[in-house]
Amino acid sequence: MASRTSLGRLFVIAGAALCALVLAPTAHATQVMQRPADYKEPPREFATGDPTPNVVRKRADDGYIQAAYFTNWGIYGANFQPSNITPSDLTHILYAFADVSPDTGNISLTDTYADEQKHFPGDSWDETGNNLFGCLKQMYLLKLANRNLKVLLSVGGYTYSQDGHFSFVTDSSLRATFVTSAVSYIENFGLDGIDIDFEYPDTPALAQGFADLLTELRTAFDALATSKGDTVPYQLTAAVSAGWDNYQYMLVPQMDAALSYWNLMAYDYAGSWLNYTANQANLYDASLTNVSTDKAIKWYLGQGATPSKINMGIPLYGRAFEETLGIGDSYDGVGPGTTQAGIYSYSDLPLSGAQVYENYTDVASYSYDSSKEELVSYDTPDIVAKKAQYVISNGLAGSMFWDLSTDKTGSESLVYTTSQTYGSLDQTQNHIDYPDSEWNNIANNMGESSSTTTTTTATATATATSSAASATGSSAACGTASAWSASATYVDGDDVSYNGDLWTAKWWTNGDTPGGSAGVWTDDGAC
Repeated sequence: MASRTSLGRLFVIAGAALCALVLAPTAHATQVMQRPADYKEPPREFATGDPTPNVVRKRADDGYIQAAYFTNWGIYGANFQPSNITPSDLTHILYAFADVSPDTGNISLTDTYADEQKHFPGDSWDETGNNLFGCLKQMYLLKLANRNLKVLLSVGGYTYSQDGHFSFVTDSSLRATFVTSAVSYIENFGLDGIDIDFEYPDTPALAQGFADLLTELRTAFDALATSKGDTVPYQLTAAVSAGWDNYQYMLVPQMDAALSYWNLMAYDYAGSWLNYTANQANLYDASLTNVSTDKAIKWYLGQGATPSKINMGIPLYGRAFEETLGIGDSYDGVGPGTTQAGIYSYSDLPLSGAQVYENYTDVASYSYDSSKEELVSYDTPDIVAKKAQYVISNGLAGSMFWDLSTDKTGSESLVYTTSQTYGSLDQTQNHIDYPDSEWNNIANNMGESSSTTTTTTATATATATSSAASATGSSAACGTASAWSASATYVDGDDVSYNGDLWTAKWWTNGDTPGGSAGVWTDDGAC
């Protein structure tokens, strides 16, 4: 790299900032939400540094959303399996991605081996009938074991939004086919709804067609719930851009009426498409890129979005820039990345030799290695905690994450950090009643009762355990303890009687049967 004077570099930084103000580029949000070309190859490995831990205080409020994308290609090179998911930190899994035909409007899976066929530990090769295997079976088992965990099939993403894949939204008959296809996938695969990641409805015609599609999906989902006697609605979510060019035509009031949640893709504000460095997920200060999360949220709210339906996106990765002196400076190259050039998994960050910098004004962070002149823009636990506090302060729904395979584990996990900041999470029950599924093991609920009033649990490794008692908890009371009820909410220390034993709750629970594999209750013995 050629040497330059400090004064010269200051002029470069100032010039980059001026260009940002004049040209006002928009975020290329969610280029990252695609299957890497080398997804079956093991990720590149990097030595990591020693980040300074931050204390995150648990909030008392409850009901927050924790939605995260699980990618069907993650089981290959990244070796992230369904068993690696920590369901206690989540309320929603967005299973990515399905495709859609622009010619017919039909939805299709993109990897039948990963989705339907792969056998995991506990899966039998000798089962009779037409049974579902693969990651989608594992998702259903997670639902049985965690009754507040909802699984939605995500259609689209960056890859499957290209080449006009969503052009069908302007045709009412093709939209009708998509709606029928969506309901079929819900019923056959035991899903709780559909997520749509259309990148992007960036013309008036596409925006109107997309809004109409969401309206028609909501009508169909509500009709499905009514026909099955479900009191819990099937969910409909949309991944939406934080960049003006990509959201300016959206018909927010019409969309808001149909959607369960808006998943704001609050990342990819900076990357290789710019000629200067910038934060890729800053909460405030849009001066460099014309994009900030706060700016985008205020636009959606101003257009009529319901605050309690907005999930703030959190990147579980970092955007890299090489041969640079810092934020706002020019750069030369983006580095190899973990699986894609210029993109490092959060689990690899900070890279060895780098120091971490946190900007509490913009609510953004990055690492910088002065010896290599390498900057990586990514979120730290402390920054993510502050973003979660913004969610709480502004009455928003919660957080969304891209993607689970690149998070850390333990206290440094960003998913864990936000769950602890929120305190308690959305306890809306999932759906476990699909008697008309084409898959025998979904139709028979993995051998469990499929009554929506009965609490059903199962282990995540496919060894389903039947609940022996009725949902009303009709056992006689043990002393002063009341009989367990599936409709009641219990907290740590509450005692109930059930099947002749006294049970004590370990934590907040609703609908978890004493003795079930959720492990919520302690058996204090016969009474």
